[in-house]
Amino acid sequence: MQVCRVSFEAHHCGATIYITGLLGDHAALRTEELVRALTAEIRSLRVDLRAVDLIDPDSFVLIARTLGRWRDARRGRVSLEFPARSRDRQRGHLRLVDQRSRTRSVLGTSPA
Repeated sequence: MQVCRVSFEAHHCGATIYITGLLGDHAALRTEELVRALTAEIRSLRVDLRAVDLIDPDSFVLIARTLGRWRDARRGRVSLEFPARSRDRQRGHLRLVDQRSRTRSVLGTSPA
């Protein structure tokens, strides 16, 4: 079971997709569905990843390709907002899924 939330808001010419928790397969596929469903009037698309705790690289690539295809087909504008890298962030540091430390243990999001 993957813990994530994908939400969406739009107005007449722009839209924002918010992803929280794990950016994994479920989030990537849901994002792809939302992008495909955008009306022709939408010319600006923002994807907000600031609340993402973990990123699966393959899922991120799927989202990036989806956004690239949409941008090219619509001649639109895409912007991504990434999680902060600040050490003061309450939930700890952003980690890629399966990112290994020097000791070969899997890293999580627990505070340092």
